[in-house]
Amino acid sequence: MTPRSRGSRRRCVPDQLDELERQMERASLFTHTALTDQATRANESDALLNGLVDVLIKGGVVNAEQLRSAVEAVRHEAAATGQAANAGVTIRVDGESRPGVPVDCEARLPICHAACCRLRFALSAEEIEAGVMRWDLGRPYINRQSTDGYCAHCDGTTHACHIYDDRPTVCRQYSCADDPRIWTDFAAMELNSDWIDANLGSDRPSPVEIYMHAHRAS
Repeated sequence: MTPRSRGSRRRCVPDQLDELERQMERASLFTHTALTDQATRANESDALLNGLVDVLIKGGVVNAEQLRSAVEAVRHEAAATGQAANAGVTIRVDGESRPGVPVDCEARLPICHAACCRLRFALSAEEIEAGVMRWDLGRPYINRQSTDGYCAHCDGTTHACHIYDDRPTVCRQYSCADDPRIWTDFAAMELNSDWIDANLGSDRPSPVEIYMHAHRAS
């Protein structure tokens, strides 16, 4: 292999990995959407069953205490054996758009160090399909974070957003002005350091993410 061909191959690897990840996202979206639909159906079945039980109890057909004991026994058994229903994914469904209170981020950045860019949130189906915002391959479809705990699209030095014009709706509507997780006193710029330190630590990347980062760096 000539030096030129080796260089071409190195340049192609990131593109191939990006396409592989994109195809994985598309395949996962189909599967997880179907699972979410099934979870919704299960919730509806639960509501129907609970309503039926309520009618039976009020009608004196069954004893409430005996039923509660039987349900608890079955619930614990299902949890212990891993049989409890769970889609294992989170897809955000947006309601009415309500932009938050405007904030002078530049003035607060030296104090908060872009703590909001360390928060976790689920992507919507539209954002997943658009493919701009990367999601955590180990926790579909939660926004992906780098090893430092910040959003994967947040610049490690300036905290600038690399996808600002195409950022998710959550980011567009978010305002730290009414978020007690970030400020104990917004007006006085008193940071809620205790909550931030306890809840916004960095996560260990999944094996798939380690693999992707390693090849992008090569």
